Amino acid sequence: MNNTENLNRCSVSARSNGLALLCVALALVGCEKPAATSPEKSLVRTAFVQPMDNVRSEGEASYLAAVKFDQETDLSFKVGGILVSIGPTNAPGKDWDEGTPVKAGELLAELKQADFTNALNAAHAEAVLARTTFERFRKLRETDAISQQELDVTAAKWRTSQATLDQAEQNLRDSRLVAAKDGVVLARYVNSRVTVKPGEPVLRFADTSLMSVELGLPDRLIGKLKPGQEIDVEISALEGLKPFKGTVTEVGVAASSEGRLFRVVIDVANPDGLLRSGMTARIRVGDTAAAKPGTVCIPLSALVTLVSDGSAQASAQTQLGVFVVQDGKAVKRAVKTGDILKSSILITDGLRAGEQVVTSGASFLYDGAPIEVAPELVAK
Repeated sequence: MNNTENLNRCSVSARSNGLALLCVALALVGCEKPAATSPEKSLVRTAFVQPMDNVRSEGEASYLAAVKFDQETDLSFKVGGILVSIGPTNAPGKDWDEGTPVKAGELLAELKQADFTNALNAAHAEAVLARTTFERFRKLRETDAISQQELDVTAAKWRTSQATLDQAEQNLRDSRLVAAKDGVVLARYVNSRVTVKPGEPVLRFADTSLMSVELGLPDRLIGKLKPGQEIDVEISALEGLKPFKGTVTEVGVAASSEGRLFRVVIDVANPDGLLRSGMTARIRVGDTAAAKPGTVCIPLSALVTLVSDGSAQASAQTQLGVFVVQDGKAVKRAVKTGDILKSSILITDGLRAGEQVVTSGASFLYDGAPIEVAPELVAK
């Protein structure tokens, strides 16, 4: 082998060794782990765990209820005709707007009166003629100038004409809809200047003089209420006013399938019209929610469902818990719950008064998740 061949072989060997070293270097670089980044903090709302003594300062538990109209009615004419007015009498040509309050005796709607007054005048004339004829035939019968049958026929015609007159008078009255009580117009189904049929709804009217308050109670409290019982009704939107006096009218005998609560209805007089449908009320039924020492209270919104560690999701067990704020992190903790009190729930085990729990955003957290609590989002 000459010197030239030896030099070529050495050059190829050197290039091969260099390529191998380069691959090893790239492989080592590729195996390096990327720089760790800190997880982003979640902004949450929190509240402090309250001792039971603070929660019971008002003396009794309260339960939320909904205020509704006691009576809502679709109004219609008993007779048909042309609708000439379905609005306030002090604003000719204007139809009722939904939500407009009205007073008892106020005209709500009116059909074209000429059609009914003309019918009434004709019926009145027929009735006068029939009565005059009957009186004349009665005198003729006294002298045997006519038969008893002829008198009976005349008497029947007089009674028929009187019935027609009575119906014409009633039709005239039925051609006007008048508010029987103070109330509010909930809906207007038709506009003026249209022809309506007998029984066709034209307005939906609600009596505001009496309101209905409905709530659901658990089985342990349903025995505290009975029909006819008087009870105070506090209206959330009318803070500062004395409670309204209500009367229990209905007490459910079967619990609902959803929340296992019994329906209770309370009637409340509303002479000044302060109560409106859709308001919320608070009812106290003498429940003091007795609890053992050490019981604390948290907002209902703080509760989350915790899933225990398991090899399979199907075999994992769930229980209620909370996320407690510790050193800037959300730490999950299982708790035992007691009665619901207003918008809060009693905790019999798992928390101490003064601890801080997450009340908003908990569903997006995990055990040990970093969090940030804005000062304005802390409930004292």
